[in-house]
Amino acid sequence: MGIYIIVFLSVFCILLLIAGKILSKSFKYIVSDIEKAKRLASEGKNDLAIEKFRGILSKSKVDESERAKVHAMIGDCYFNTEEYPFAIVEYRHALDEGYYSPEVVLSLGKSLSKIGKNEEALSQFLTLLKLDNNYKSVVSMEIGIIYYDNRQYETAFKYFDNVLELDKTNKDALKYKAYCLVNMENYVEAISIMETVIKKNQSDSLLNYNMGRAYKGRGNYKSAIKYYKVSSHDKIYAVKSLYEIALCYIELNNIELAITALDLAIEYNSPDKGLKLAVLYTLVECYDKMKNINKAIEVLENIIIIDSNYKDVGKKLIEYKESRYSEGIKNYFRLEGDEFAERSLKIVSCMNLIPYSLKTTDKKYLIIFAKEGKSLHSTKKVIFFRKSYSPIFNEELIQLYDYAVSYNIVNSILVTSAMASPDAIRYATISRIDIVGIKRLESLVEKSNFTNLPVGVTRSEEKLDWVL
Repeated sequence: MGIYIIVFLSVFCILLLIAGKILSKSFKYIVSDIEKAKRLASEGKNDLAIEKFRGILSKSKVDESERAKVHAMIGDCYFNTEEYPFAIVEYRHALDEGYYSPEVVLSLGKSLSKIGKNEEALSQFLTLLKLDNNYKSVVSMEIGIIYYDNRQYETAFKYFDNVLELDKTNKDALKYKAYCLVNMENYVEAISIMETVIKKNQSDSLLNYNMGRAYKGRGNYKSAIKYYKVSSHDKIYAVKSLYEIALCYIELNNIELAITALDLAIEYNSPDKGLKLAVLYTLVECYDKMKNINKAIEVLENIIIIDSNYKDVGKKLIEYKESRYSEGIKNYFRLEGDEFAERSLKIVSCMNLIPYSLKTTDKKYLIIFAKEGKSLHSTKKVIFFRKSYSPIFNEELIQLYDYAVSYNIVNSILVTSAMASPDAIRYATISRIDIVGIKRLESLVEKSNFTNLPVGVTRSEEKLDWVL
């Protein structure tokens, strides 16, 4: 009996030794794989590292604590490649499986903040502050940035101060504290802080942009422009900086340089609709100051395409269009009935053109002053032409103009004058026709006040039913 027991114990010990060696070998393989994956991650080969870590998780012999750490390391790989949603999933796995590391909580909070889930991020950061006071500086910085991005500057300011209590030289905390002061309109203190930081960070775009804002807030526009020019080289701040530069030049009454800055801002074609509209509207105001009404109208029409209800663009467009015409022309287009017909005949007579009877059959063109619509800017009282007594439209008006010029027909002058009407000018601009008729028509309207109707004009002909 004793012999059997001895044999049994011997066999059992041998099996234990074999199992131990197998487990030890398996454990060594797992440890070795983890080290290889970590090395890949340290070399920036995050995709290969993730693949290696996934392979480790697929092995059933990995214990729970080790699995949790592997999930955390996969999360770090995703964080490094800025794939934050995947990182969040892995960090949550690590926490759920018991690996409650301050580093994991911090990384989870950062990942949540990166994708705009600020409330969840704050929850993680505040939990970490209670969990481990050693992370007070880095966590306070993260919380401050969240409040800053949410425009809660006074609250953000307190957290940046918490960081500076622990480290007075913390560059990022100093910068963000200054940014808060800029937004709180405490420009003097903001400039004082930023001047100490910018010496070693002269190309920092956000720092230069806020220096520009601070100096602009103090009314020192030349200094503001200097800093805005630096931040304008960064695509992220280019449009905002150029817009601010333009506003500074306007304050300095240098409208030409303001227009140059705004034109550069427009070239970037900002996806920010509000900023884009602000840039265009400011450009309109600049052209207004330069008395360049045609350019102002062109920009206003672009604004209306983007947002027809933006500020007072509709009203401005009407006012600018009307301002292009003298009171004489506007009064002429406001005339009705026989008064309009009579004035039109006088304008024609100023050109030394004598109207003929409708019975004359060898003339090709009939000119009629039409009255359509009530608005000054509709197709109203435009000179239309008939060919063989059939009506034609604006497209044919352009063709007739080209024909008249080509064959040196005298009435091409009248056609040009006719095209000075608002609707015709708009159409001609689209058609790339050079319109010089406004001044010409102004002159004719002025002369018509002193001109009698041509000899031999009948009452029916006063309604402009005549042929040239």
